[in-house]
Amino acid sequence: MSRTVRPLAALMLAIAAAGAYGEDRPPQRVLVPVYTADPIPGVNGASWTTDLWISNSGSANATVDGILWDCFLEQCGPASVEPGVTFHTGPEAGGLHGALLYLDPTTSGTVGFSLRFRDLSRQSSTWGTGLPVVREDAFRTSIFSLVDVPVTEGFRQTLRIYELDGTEREASVRVRVFRMDEAHTQPYDDPDSSLGESVIPLHFAAPTPPVTPGEATLLHPGYAEVTDLASLAPLGDAERVRLEIEPVTAGLKLWAFVTVIHNESQHATVVTPQ
Repeated sequence: MSRTVRPLAALMLAIAAAGAYGEDRPPQRVLVPVYTADPIPGVNGASWTTDLWISNSGSANATVDGILWDCFLEQCGPASVEPGVTFHTGPEAGGLHGALLYLDPTTSGTVGFSLRFRDLSRQSSTWGTGLPVVREDAFRTSIFSLVDVPVTEGFRQTLRIYELDGTEREASVRVRVFRMDEAHTQPYDDPDSSLGESVIPLHFAAPTPPVTPGEATLLHPGYAEVTDLASLAPLGDAERVRLEIEPVTAGLKLWAFVTVIHNESQHATVVTPQ
C-alpha cells in the first residue's frame, strides 16, 4: 500500500474540488491511539501487534484520509470508502505514539472503526484487547479522571496522554494521583486521599512538509507517556488509584488512557475516560 499526498492538505483539496462542504465545516479529526505495522517484542516472550479495521455503513461513499491504501496513482488523495465495505489498513505515517485521521464531516457518522492490540505468542487463547478510536468531540478541555487503575504487584501500567492539536510547541499537563478506598460505598464518604501530583511536558512530532506553500499537515497528536505511576506520586500501600488529568497550558484538547498488563499472563486491561 502506498500514498504520497498527505492527509489534511489532500483532504481539503479533494473537498474543494468536489464542493462537498464549505469552509465552516472542516474535516473531523480522529485519533488512533496506538498502531504498529510490525510486531513489538515484550515481556516473557510477548509479541505485540495492532489491527485496525475501517467500515462504511452508509449508502454513500465516505472520505477517510491519513490511511494506507492502493490507488494505483503517483499521488493519491483521500480514500473514498464505498458503502458496505470493511477493510484492514493502518495510519499512513505509523502511530506508535498515536496517529490522526481525517473524515469528511458529511459522512463521518457512517464510518466505523475497530482497533485492538494482541499478543501473537498467545493468540490461540485470546483475541486481544480493544482500544477506542477517539473522535474529536471526545477530547477534553478541562479536568477529567481515569478511575480504578490497579497498582498492585504483578501488574505494569502505562499512562498515555494525547493532545489533539499536534502543532509543535511548549505545553504541559498536570496529573494528580488519588488513593481509592474499597470501604467507600456511599456518595457521602470522605474524599479520595491525595497521594501527590506531577506536571508532565507534552512532546510533538515535527510536521510533515506541506503539499502546497502555506499549508502544514499534522499526522500525529501531542503525546506524553508515563510507564511508572510511582514517578507521579508516592503510592505507598495503595492498591488502586484515580488519576486526575488537567491542562496546564491554555487551549489544550486532551484524551488519555492507561493500559494494565499482567506480568505473567500478559492479559491486558484498558482504563479510559468514561
